[in-house]
Amino acid sequence: MSRRKNILLLGMDDAFAYWRYRTAFGVELKAPNLDRISAVSSVFDAAYCQVPVCGPSRASAMSGMAPHDTGVFDNYTNIFEVMTPEQMWQFRLRQDGYYCSTAGKIHHGYRPLPPEIHDVLYSHPASHVFFGPPRNAPHVKHGGITGGAGTTDPRDDAKYYDARSANHAIRFLQDYDGDAPFYREAGFHHPHLPYRTPDRFKTMYDVDAFIQPQDWAGGFDLSAFTANFMQENMETAEAVDYWKASVRNYFSAYSHVDYHIGRIWDALKASRHADNTIVVVFSDHGFHLGDKNRFRKFTLWEEATRVPFIVHDPDQPGRVIDDPVALLDMGPTVLDYAGVRPMRHSPGRSVRPLVEGARDPDRAVPTFWYGSASIRKGRWRTTLYQDGSAEFHDVVDDPWLTRNLAGRDVAYEPMRQALHETCRDYGLVIVEAGEEATEAASYYSLHQGAASPAELPTNGLVTVGGVAPDHASPGYRRQFATLAGDGTMAVAPGVRELLFASDASGGVEKFGVTCNDEGNRIAFLGGHRRFDLDITGGMGGDTITASHDALSVRLGPGDNLVHAGVSDGVIWGGTGADVINCHAGNNEVHGGAGDSTITGGTGNDTIYSGQGDNLIVTGPGDNAVMVEGGRNRILCGEGNNRLVFRRAEQPQYVEGFDTGEIDISDWIGMGPPVLAREGNGAALTCGTERVMFTDSDYDKIEAAITGAEKFA
Repeated sequence: MSRRKNILLLGMDDAFAYWRYRTAFGVELKAPNLDRISAVSSVFDAAYCQVPVCGPSRASAMSGMAPHDTGVFDNYTNIFEVMTPEQMWQFRLRQDGYYCSTAGKIHHGYRPLPPEIHDVLYSHPASHVFFGPPRNAPHVKHGGITGGAGTTDPRDDAKYYDARSANHAIRFLQDYDGDAPFYREAGFHHPHLPYRTPDRFKTMYDVDAFIQPQDWAGGFDLSAFTANFMQENMETAEAVDYWKASVRNYFSAYSHVDYHIGRIWDALKASRHADNTIVVVFSDHGFHLGDKNRFRKFTLWEEATRVPFIVHDPDQPGRVIDDPVALLDMGPTVLDYAGVRPMRHSPGRSVRPLVEGARDPDRAVPTFWYGSASIRKGRWRTTLYQDGSAEFHDVVDDPWLTRNLAGRDVAYEPMRQALHETCRDYGLVIVEAGEEATEAASYYSLHQGAASPAELPTNGLVTVGGVAPDHASPGYRRQFATLAGDGTMAVAPGVRELLFASDASGGVEKFGVTCNDEGNRIAFLGGHRRFDLDITGGMGGDTITASHDALSVRLGPGDNLVHAGVSDGVIWGGTGADVINCHAGNNEVHGGAGDSTITGGTGNDTIYSGQGDNLIVTGPGDNAVMVEGGRNRILCGEGNNRLVFRRAEQPQYVEGFDTGEIDISDWIGMGPPVLAREGNGAALTCGTERVMFTDSDYDKIEAAITGAEKFA
């Protein structure tokens, strides 16, 4: 019986299909180690990720599941929030007797997985790979995006994340002598920004020799949707020197990771495992280097969707394979080589037959951007955007996708239908303007102008605005939504989660949400402020999370949880037991009639207690706490705290008061207040009012009191 194959998986981060762009910018990208691996391996020239951004791409690739089966479309949902580690294809390897080992970034994130996940998937304790060298390491800056730092002390070279990850893998290949076959992962950081490398990787490129492709000069025929949601971030033509330095930075990071991949390759070939190890090299997605004024990922064009994907089988000759393949083919391929039972639930396919000489030229491979979708089939890239617009490009004759042939080429309609069919195979039904969804699906993508479905799909939907199904459907669904303009959308019955389907505003300045009564999770996460977000809670217990959008919330009667973001917010509590957590903005929080827990952030917060029994915690900013009623326990943070006590006729408790003001002007007319030492603080009383201070200095309390009649 032949030995079972070992598997070595090498994952890069933000690496485009380098052979396609090797000489596109007038300077050859130096990747000699990937070149020598490719020479004896199967190179998939048309490999595509399923979502062109880190987290969801890795979620799909490492689970073997389509994005619309997991609901993971952006970096704000972790695959292990919706799937267990036992559902990953790596678990099947360990279950079938493989020794499973890892270090570096393979799943999303540069840190090891939590122990409860790692210990299910892998056969050893987690190995940390640390970033370095320190920021103050000797370096020079070459300019361009992120500054182009190159460290100049050779002793720092071994401190880089990629060097350390490679060292982990090399030691494993040198030392492993177990009887079980192994599955070993090695994850890298480069060529992901900030593009800091040892300086020799910067100086190997002449920045002045970079040139922009001539095809760019004629401009790009693009959908307006892309301008709103896949935004430009580099003025390529107007800032040529900056662009040149930026491309050099990316090239340097690519050459750096190539160097460390070469070290692992050499260690493998020098080991006893050389003739029995399958090697898979991949990246999570591609990257734009200035075309279409974009230096970024997360678009549906070739530059961001096309990835390096190499499979080395020591029993097969090297070849270049032009047939389209999907990054989620990786799991089925590894299981095929390992002789482990296949994943019946995955739309992915093993590419082993292609490595062994078979062909599959007519396959369509999709990439998704929330409810927008694109396929590569034959020579064509066909894209349908959420707003109903379309793009159709000849990838062979127009590699930079400058000419949109949608509606102008006879091949467009057949390819448009192929896109619909492919999306169905991957769990998504696209419903275009004027159409109504009538078939079962995991997810619906309701394009702008599509009719509201009579029934909701199984797992979720992507929409422009709200929907109004004929009746509520049981189950738990996620909705990703945008708006065509300023307005308010209602969360439909049967939908439990609402998320914003973009990291850009889409041109909207005000986005309103009205929750249903089932208890919603509203999560508007993003990397910058997009719009004013206004939310009205429902009858259930809602969980509301914002990051950078300015937030206004009116909570309903349930027990609610609010996480405010870094922008300013105004939050009105309800009648339930609300938990309200401020973050970095300047927030105004109004406690409701229920018993609330209100925690201030690092900004300057104003907190009104409301009428319940409340816990109020202030942060390090300049804060004001207005005690309007109820029974309150106030924990003073390190900031300046202005405490205003109105007549509540209930005892109040303050801990840790140090700096600020204690305003009791509302007590005037009740007689002189009394301040008495008590324990490690003081008791302040007047008529029916009583405030107990603990862990507080008596003299500071006395000095801070304002608005009082003469002390008794």
